[in-house]
Amino acid sequence: MTEQQGGSRGQKREGTRYAYYVVLVLTLAYMLSFMDRVLVSLMIDPIRADLQLGDTQIGLLVGFGFVLLYSVMGIPFGAWADRGNRRNLILLGLVGWSLATALCGFAGGFMTLLAARAFVGIGEATLSPAAYSTIADRFDPSRLGFAISLYAMGVSLGGGVAMMFGGYLVGWTQHVALALPGGFVLGGWRMAFVAVGLLGVPLALLMLATMREAPRQTVAASTPPIRALFALMRQRKAAFLGVIGGYSAMVVAAYGALLWGPAHFARAHGMAPAEIGLQFGLITGVLGSGGLLAAGLVSDRLARRGVANAPVRVVMASIVIQLPLLIAAFLVQDRTLALTLMALAMTATSMIGGLQAATLQLLVPANMRGRLTAIYLLFVNLAGMGLGPLLIGALSEHLYGGASGLGKALATVSGVALTLAFLALVATRKAILAAIRAQQDGI
Repeated sequence: MTEQQGGSRGQKREGTRYAYYVVLVLTLAYMLSFMDRVLVSLMIDPIRADLQLGDTQIGLLVGFGFVLLYSVMGIPFGAWADRGNRRNLILLGLVGWSLATALCGFAGGFMTLLAARAFVGIGEATLSPAAYSTIADRFDPSRLGFAISLYAMGVSLGGGVAMMFGGYLVGWTQHVALALPGGFVLGGWRMAFVAVGLLGVPLALLMLATMREAPRQTVAASTPPIRALFALMRQRKAAFLGVIGGYSAMVVAAYGALLWGPAHFARAHGMAPAEIGLQFGLITGVLGSGGLLAAGLVSDRLARRGVANAPVRVVMASIVIQLPLLIAAFLVQDRTLALTLMALAMTATSMIGGLQAATLQLLVPANMRGRLTAIYLLFVNLAGMGLGPLLIGALSEHLYGGASGLGKALATVSGVALTLAFLALVATRKAILAAIRAQQDGI
């Protein structure tokens, strides 16, 4: 028996009840991080008017301004997750991104808001590599899809709460403002940023008091250098290209709908911030969470039946469902029909959330998961949160006639991205299955 095997078998998984408690705490952290991340999307037009910005600049704020350092810093944080204390890494990031979110409310112009968004990205880069790694060490593979889907509910719940809370707060603070020393007035979208940033304080205290580091399924001494991960990725390059490329294209459509969708409904259907917040909050929080959990359960059931690539199969099915729904939601002129189509589309879109991460955990050994997650997030977020929002804003502003062309820009980008995602996964499905089976067999 090798040292690695001995370490893996010598470690005992924690009790199931505590393991699910940790998932709950991590879900709350992910929920808060996503609130910090997408709150700006609900306030696009107030920020745009206040700071006198164009759609291309807004695309940078919701996209590359956040995601560039978020993606790049995931690599060293992923290495920390493979070797160091993952609880402490998450705790450090939580405090950092909460402070940076609050600072967004004090931005005096485009560059200062862009800088604050970048610091939010750095803090949030700590979370997912460490969270995915620690969840995988707490659950058997046959339960992993559901456990990670629970964690991924932070996206849908965080987005939903951000929409409802932000919409209500922005509407309420139109006539309420807090005068601070120095003549600075805190109100509207600024107050929303500060309020959401402060929510990180009680969660940090809860995590410090109740969450402990997971027993690793592979001893830290056997953690290989990153070149070993790159060698494995080269050896199974078709599988990794399919997963990273296909999932990245798929996320372009998902984030486009989430980050630009509220602005489209405000412009095309005359909806107020509070109304948009309520509608999108219900869509994202309730239906999105349902889609996540349903997909995780279906994936785990398929896995127990011997379907090794179960997460990938469910993801491909979700692409087929969401593609026509998203395109139609952005093009129809009837508001009720558009909201209905958006609700159905976002339910299907949310199915991919936990299964992306579940796929990654099946492709590599436990002592490479944190760094693989960071590399994956580098590509998927640069595409989905960086290039996607920027491209949508540029198409709207320069090709489709300005603010009124946002729906056409969203439909174009969503349709092309989802088509490319499906083709990439179809072309590499056999290679992905072979890579998963090789990892299961220890080859």
